[in-house]
Amino acid sequence: MFNFKKILTISVSLLLVFGLTFSANALDAEYQELPTEWDEERDVVVIGGGFAGLAAAERAAVLDADTLLIDKMPILGGNSHINGGVYAASYSNEMDLHSELNYEDSYETHIEDTMAGGDQLSDEALVKNMVYGAPYFLDMMIENGLGLRETLTRTGGHSNYRTWTTENQSGADIVDVQIKMLEEADVDVQTETKMVHIYRENPVSGAVVGIKVEDVTSGEYRNIKAEQGVILATGGFSNDLEMRQKHIPWLDETIPSTNHAGATGEGIQMAQEIGANTLHMNLIQLYPFARPSDGILDTFAVIPFSGPGHGIVYVDVEGNRYVDELAGRDENSMAAMDSVGFPTFSIFNENMMTNFTTEEDVNEGVERDRIIKADTLEELAEKISSRDYKEETTGEVHEVDMDPESLVDTIDQHNDYIEDEHDPDFGKDIADNIPMEEGPYYAIPQWPSVHHTMGGVEINPHTEVIDIYGDIIPGLYAAGEIVGGIHGNNRLGSNAIPDAAAHGIIAGQKVVTDTLPDFVPESNR
Repeated sequence: MFNFKKILTISVSLLLVFGLTFSANALDAEYQELPTEWDEERDVVVIGGGFAGLAAAERAAVLDADTLLIDKMPILGGNSHINGGVYAASYSNEMDLHSELNYEDSYETHIEDTMAGGDQLSDEALVKNMVYGAPYFLDMMIENGLGLRETLTRTGGHSNYRTWTTENQSGADIVDVQIKMLEEADVDVQTETKMVHIYRENPVSGAVVGIKVEDVTSGEYRNIKAEQGVILATGGFSNDLEMRQKHIPWLDETIPSTNHAGATGEGIQMAQEIGANTLHMNLIQLYPFARPSDGILDTFAVIPFSGPGHGIVYVDVEGNRYVDELAGRDENSMAAMDSVGFPTFSIFNENMMTNFTTEEDVNEGVERDRIIKADTLEELAEKISSRDYKEETTGEVHEVDMDPESLVDTIDQHNDYIEDEHDPDFGKDIADNIPMEEGPYYAIPQWPSVHHTMGGVEINPHTEVIDIYGDIIPGLYAAGEIVGGIHGNNRLGSNAIPDAAAHGIIAGQKVVTDTLPDFVPESNR
């Protein structure tokens, strides 16, 4: 009988031995023999110090595993540290805002929204892990001192008000709590330590037994054995221009990124080198509301994301709406890039803003000239038009000539739609929006920037990495943005943290005890 798997194994092994390439996702590195002696031996080794890695390392350590967490950057956090601090969960036992604010939600609707947002391309089993794990991790953070604003927002792609916001509207709030828990669990943390190879018993078969690392400052190499397993939490590749252009050529150097410098995808590539399968690598998300000049996700770039459920309006350079503000990020980004000019603007007023931001944040934005303030809409349009907007990636300077009457007409019309509970232009679910009937008014300039790579290594619901044959790679686990298949072709905003945290916890427990956390639904066990 023709044995495809055996022939492919032999072929791939030969290609690896002779340093040849295998495919576009290539297993193109030379196979490295296992060390005869190890420089260090641990029970569990976690690579990456963001939400997923921190959650995995903490769970492994509290289950009595000798746990090492490494990160190539000087400090922990990575993209998690600069995240907007928004978190989707359908309820919390520790802080019952849903009851206080008279909102209803469920696991089922959160799952349905996520699947619909990703055009039904998501692995529903992984979506269930995220949704069921979201309240669990949120409560854990609250119990350990996380502060949250007493608001729930409805953001693009979500049908309910389920997005929580940390006190400082920053992922650093959560990272700080996780680091405190890591210290209490006695996890050994080594920063400026870069994984350069994953050791597997054979080129594309057998168990993963450890990793090789490089000390970033000294250039010295060490081999670290992982007795129970390796957990990959190295994130995505938004900041690797060559890697992202391989999958979407038009995402070139003119398109900036919201990501930190370390989001370069080598964890995915090293997993591929030992046979890991990948999926959805060509699905890359833009964040529609980044700072236009440089694509950064600053504090003020989170306000436009948080406001559409309460009546914020997005307008183009002519003062006209161009999209359903409650649509997903993919639709919002493409609509902005197809609009009549650069940049676009979020418009809101003082009456509505306390539902999705704070007076302090807005005032700070005004002081920094990041947010434009005016007493009337006519004055707001004039102020918008009085400044230039530069793209740092291209050097191009854009002028805006917004007609004040067009902006007034747009907002008046939107107010009428709210009263009628019907948006004939874009079909937005507008009933709960708040009309803008008096000033002060505000505008935030915005433009799409590369934000999240939905593709990555394939895992099963137990976070075990799957190889190119569809089999589990023993001893290798993954969680966070390194994983593909969870968000389909578009991640709903505020799903990133619960995804990373829930799967990080699952990985940390599975690798040590071969059991799953209680929140994992029965269908995934």
